[in-house]
Amino acid sequence: MENKTNDGISRRNFLAGAAVSSLAAAGMLAGCSPKTASGASGKNGAASENGTAPEHRWQSQAAADWRVAPKPVEESAITDGGTFDIVIVGGGQAGTWTARSAAMKGAKVCVVEAQPEDSFFYIGGEVAIINSAWALERGADRVEKTDFMTNWLVRNANRSNQRLIRNFIDYSGQIMDWSIAEIDAVDPDFYHNVDRTNIYSADADGRMVMDPSGYKFYKSTIMHRPVTGGGADWEWGSVVMTTHRKKAIENGAQWNFNTYAEYLEKDEQGRVVAVVARNQKDNSYVRYTGTRGVVLTAGDFASNVDMIRDINDEYRHLAENYGDIELASAGGMGVKDGASIKLGVWAGGHVEAGPRTGMNTGQSGPWESAPWGPGFMLLNQRGLRFCNECAGGTEGSGYQSSRQPRGTIISVADAGYLDTIACMPPAHGAINLTSNVTFHGIDPLKAQMAALDPAAKEPTEGGVYCANTFEELLDKIGCYNDEQKANALAELEKWNTYAASGSDEDFAVDSRIMKPLATPPFYAAVGNAEDIYVGLCQTAGLDTDFNGCVLDSDLFPIPGLYAAGNNSGNRYIVNYCTPISGMSLGLCMTEGMLLGHRLATMSPERIEQKKA
Repeated sequence: MENKTNDGISRRNFLAGAAVSSLAAAGMLAGCSPKTASGASGKNGAASENGTAPEHRWQSQAAADWRVAPKPVEESAITDGGTFDIVIVGGGQAGTWTARSAAMKGAKVCVVEAQPEDSFFYIGGEVAIINSAWALERGADRVEKTDFMTNWLVRNANRSNQRLIRNFIDYSGQIMDWSIAEIDAVDPDFYHNVDRTNIYSADADGRMVMDPSGYKFYKSTIMHRPVTGGGADWEWGSVVMTTHRKKAIENGAQWNFNTYAEYLEKDEQGRVVAVVARNQKDNSYVRYTGTRGVVLTAGDFASNVDMIRDINDEYRHLAENYGDIELASAGGMGVKDGASIKLGVWAGGHVEAGPRTGMNTGQSGPWESAPWGPGFMLLNQRGLRFCNECAGGTEGSGYQSSRQPRGTIISVADAGYLDTIACMPPAHGAINLTSNVTFHGIDPLKAQMAALDPAAKEPTEGGVYCANTFEELLDKIGCYNDEQKANALAELEKWNTYAASGSDEDFAVDSRIMKPLATPPFYAAVGNAEDIYVGLCQTAGLDTDFNGCVLDSDLFPIPGLYAAGNNSGNRYIVNYCTPISGMSLGLCMTEGMLLGHRLATMSPERIEQKKA
């Protein structure tokens, strides 16, 4: 029925056939009895032709190796690296904050970092905070704390560790203000030059819709991205994080670069007391002992395909839908291999309860290549719209795209694209309406779009098509047969009707955002439904409590073992779809600073809350 553009069935007269439809669904009409699975094909662990169960499921195959702890190294091969109050595995985002916080409170800190010093880098540049005085002065929203908490819990189906989220609400702003004062002392220009740091879309006008389709957003992200670059060049890493690492070292923290943590050791009482690590330069082994605790902050598992297929339910299930587990591959932002999540599991911990996903994991379609951001009309390979394009921001439509028939996903805009952008909230992946910022910035976008030529037969290098009519645009893309093209033309007509009436009768796109697509030239960015994205990073971590303690099978702390950042679970449940862009770095900062302070100033017994 969906393939027909004019089938004569309205919403009213369809009800007359509802009784028959329900019988058919129950298998009570002739020819509708359910089929058995005995004849299913057998690819990648599917049932075999004789109906026997497959030898392995994809998940169990992936889990077979990484969950098995390695054999301990011979004692004679291990040298003593020293005894410290705190040993931190991973000197990235969360690890640096933990080390800085603990060291400046007088704790003796050791950091075990796998990256070599000469090529070490931090990833990311968007940092979410709540009610920072610096940010409020520059256009950030003042966030009502209970409102944010409620919004977070609704987005995560009430599954997050609510005390942990409350820690972010209460402390992120004041931690950021302290950090800004520290950076002002070494680079007075950095936080006072809008080309280097600014509040995400602080320049938005009254058209911006902050609660499209019931999803609330807040202007409360500090962008640390230079005009000239992106990726590892973001100044959050090169200025802010590097400064705090250097200050931690000045406070006595020992940073061991090019050193890979192999496994943890416990004492006779079951307390985690040491890390056995390998110097990657000469493959020698060294033991670092921590009397107060061992902290796991070595990042996610984006480069470990077995862990991705085992842990990331969203990614694995989407690959299963397409019948090809190879679609769930490793990659993403950075080279983290899940080292410290392994350490935690081998020490008696476990990965948080699901459903689990990652930052943008499982999305597909043109959301990343569409230069105008999320919120514009989307069409699948059948030429049909399939979702509310503005619900949940980039993540919302991206997750729906990967659930479409194999083939093309098209995002469509017209000459009035700036009107829609002005209405979209500051969602992750949207356009930054504060000018002069290259990454997803409004001024560079205007220049890019102005250069598009409707007479060009091929798309731009970035994959954007341009034409003077919508039909011509579809012909240039060339992905539809006649029926699919007719569907797409009908969908455009319906879109414009809904936009004019102020009511999207199909998917309830917010009427404040839905604009007609009627003014040439028309634009399209094209992606593929089956190009399911591994994600920027994996956000599922170890099951931890609000103090950062890694939990055992009784959900009580494993003595001496802690985690923060992407090694810490119970933050993003169901998916990463946040009310403030940059929540990942904001939580790394807050969790790391609070955990370091606790370990330096409190006894482990007070933090770990032993079993009765």
